[in-house]
Amino acid sequence: MSVCPQEQGWFDRTENSVGALCARLATDCAAVQGATGTRLGTMLQGISTMTLGVGLALFYSWKMTLVSLLSVPCVMGGIYLEGWVNRRVEARTRAAMERASRLATEAVLNIRTVHSLGVERSVLSRYSAALQEGARVSGAARRVRGPVYGACVCAPTLGYAVSLAYAGYLIARDDLPYQHAILVSEALIYGAWMLAAALSFAPSFAAARRSGARIIAALRRAPAVVTEDTAAEIPDWNVEGRVTFSNVSFSYPTRASTPVLRGLSLALPPRATTALVGHSGCGKSTLLHLLMRSYDPDNGTVMIDDKDIKRSLTLRQLRSTLGLVQQEPALFSRTIRENIAYGEAGDSASMDDVMEAAKQANVHSFIMGLPQGGNSSNDFSRLGRETGGKECLTKNHPVPTPAFRTGAPGYETVLGGGSGASLSGGQKQRLGIARALLRRPKILLLDEPTSALDASSEKTVQTALEAAAAERTTIVIAHRLATVR
Repeated sequence: MSVCPQEQGWFDRTENSVGALCARLATDCAAVQGATGTRLGTMLQGISTMTLGVGLALFYSWKMTLVSLLSVPCVMGGIYLEGWVNRRVEARTRAAMERASRLATEAVLNIRTVHSLGVERSVLSRYSAALQEGARVSGAARRVRGPVYGACVCAPTLGYAVSLAYAGYLIARDDLPYQHAILVSEALIYGAWMLAAALSFAPSFAAARRSGARIIAALRRAPAVVTEDTAAEIPDWNVEGRVTFSNVSFSYPTRASTPVLRGLSLALPPRATTALVGHSGCGKSTLLHLLMRSYDPDNGTVMIDDKDIKRSLTLRQLRSTLGLVQQEPALFSRTIRENIAYGEAGDSASMDDVMEAAKQANVHSFIMGLPQGGNSSNDFSRLGRETGGKECLTKNHPVPTPAFRTGAPGYETVLGGGSGASLSGGQKQRLGIARALLRRPKILLLDEPTSALDASSEKTVQTALEAAAAERTTIVIAHRLATVR
């Protein structure tokens, strides 16, 4: 859970991309898991058995015991060598696996673009190259692993043979009772076998220890953007929505040498719509990021109703007053109701609240025409239009949910594909508006919400936005002035 609270600048780094994080979580957690459970029990059993065996053998014949243990240093040296090689190649192997995971994740998330460009083989070849690089750098560890494992298996047998040969000498020359010789040899061979099995896991434990250290470091990392000690919840805060930027300077953490804002001062009136229009890269969207505290400015202050959002407001209270509609809203592979309800903290949004937000966003009629419980692909959408949203219960249509019984079957339609890929741009945008309105924000942030839509969809979305902007402070980001007129 320490990943989600991190600041946006942390996610902007290449080493913290989605693919890299997924690979890191999977490999590090698997490494720690692999060194626990039965393996840990086997190691403890092997060490304790060998300790008892050596103690018993020393009691009956210390000479025979010392000769039998001559092979143990060789095994320990081999295990140390393997651990040393593993440490040298581990970082490069992990980096190669993270690159491969990043490539796969990006390809899957953008599969339509990959198909449209016909670069499936190119992506596959790059993915294969990353895997081969990982296999190449880990080759040294694999080559050492075989001999070390063989030494661990052969050492007990070698020690047993040496102990029996020396036992014969001691029986003949040193009057060692043969019963003692058999007891010592059996105690040592059994202990050595158990120890060999335990030591074969030693490199896994060393890797698990390093993986555990990385996991602990991630868990202990404190986000750069947090609620300050001076901030506190303001009970019954009646937000007017007056936004002020005072002498703000900012540069993104990944491009610290390239200032985006230099001494910007700007005052936005409450309960009014303000449009920020300009070319790409001039810092329009950056103002929204700073207002949401995705980043903190390098210098200057950002205030809402004369309250410093960093020093006076908690993150929870600040973000609860804001509603964001992006150019490409993020939709999840869940029901429409659940997607809209993401706009309410926790699961407190009722069905009536969700439907009211959808009506305000001008998307309720479209949702009601969808089939309940199915996938929002073209076939299901067509079925919804043909039946008016009243489909029969068959094996293809699950048992009705409460939303179905209340006359809202479409809200239980599961969005198909990543980001609601089966919906049109206008439909997805209106769902994003409904999600933002469910929060009942005092300040509505619109980051180029219609730039990727056709004329018909833009008009529909614009109507929903005009209704949403009523009686609240609204900040609109746009490339062209005509978009906000």
